[in-house]
Amino acid sequence: MKHFHGYWSYYKDNFNWPNGYIPPNLEKTRQIYSELGLQAAEAESLIESGYVNIHDEMIIDRYYGGALASSDIATRIHKDDFSEWYRMAKIGEPSRRFGFLTTANSFDELTRQVNKVQESVGKELLFRGQINHYETTRSIRNPYLLIEGLGETSLIPSIWRTLLRNQPLSFHEFNGLGLLEWSKIIYSQFDIQEVDRRVDELRKRGEWIYSAQDMEDSDDPLVSLFGRVRMDLMMGENHNLADLLNTLLQHYGLVSPYLDLSSDLRVAMFFSSHRFVHNAGANHYQFVGSNGSKSILYLFKHKQDEMAEYAHDRVLHNLQPLRPKRQSCVVCRSGPYALNLAGLYLVGAIRIDFELPESERLSARELFPDEHEDNFLAALLGNCMHPERVTAFRHL
Repeated sequence: MKHFHGYWSYYKDNFNWPNGYIPPNLEKTRQIYSELGLQAAEAESLIESGYVNIHDEMIIDRYYGGALASSDIATRIHKDDFSEWYRMAKIGEPSRRFGFLTTANSFDELTRQVNKVQESVGKELLFRGQINHYETTRSIRNPYLLIEGLGETSLIPSIWRTLLRNQPLSFHEFNGLGLLEWSKIIYSQFDIQEVDRRVDELRKRGEWIYSAQDMEDSDDPLVSLFGRVRMDLMMGENHNLADLLNTLLQHYGLVSPYLDLSSDLRVAMFFSSHRFVHNAGANHYQFVGSNGSKSILYLFKHKQDEMAEYAHDRVLHNLQPLRPKRQSCVVCRSGPYALNLAGLYLVGAIRIDFELPESERLSARELFPDEHEDNFLAALLGNCMHPERVTAFRHL
């Protein structure tokens, strides 16, 4: 496997997208397709579209399937069922029962539709607003994930869209920001000189203070707090803190394998009516209303196993990331074998054919406070290696 040189490599034009830990068995994949009577060109088209073998006689759809052994016929298809699946894929007709597309002409009508879906689904709904709808671009789409009028909705995080564009047969595993850089960002909430001074005093009094655990066990409240934060970060960066840290990357404009959703309908409405305008030093959201009736609201089942609600963790202490909190953030995970995972939980979509009165709209200032208000944003801009990559706003 080619060496990975760190998180910021994702921003390099010549990044080679090395393979992940579990690459597919393409030789076995081609063998299965041959045994099913498929021509070589058909087999390659299926592989390029993401239908590959990892183990046994199973073909998985890397957009949704995950490296799982079980078969669900739709995204993890046993060899014995694949001919029928492929027949449906070639027809290209939607086979989902519950996927829908409707239009709302007022906010009252929108809320009525949402409430009706909520009742029928019986689970908490999540929302995502966009000013345009996008379909997946692969040549063979999954017939079980098609919705009439929408096709196969693309909800692929930008990092995987870049991978598919540059190295479509790479199954690269995401590597987040390194521990040293996270430490610099998170420790910035402390007066490190004062922490060091107190540690020296404790040592002079004969206390053994040389590790994060020693610091956490100290009777000095500042040293103990710093030791606890340090210990939590060291032990949890790639484990229980992974969702928190990657959510922060996502919400502050840095690449992550997560997709933003929200439990707040009005937050989603903001994103369905505002276009992001990238301008160095002056990023902003431009109001476009219903964008010529192209704006769209997606509705999802809240799948707790694959989604994570934002919750302030003690490792952040006084750093209060306001963006995920004010946007009622829930993120959907993804990975090299689940590029478009959010699409698996998509219930349907509503076209937005109205504009909220200005008095009822959320503002960018509310959802994206600047670094003078958002302590975490200030820490990120002041301590990450490439602050120019952070999406910051200078509200007038």
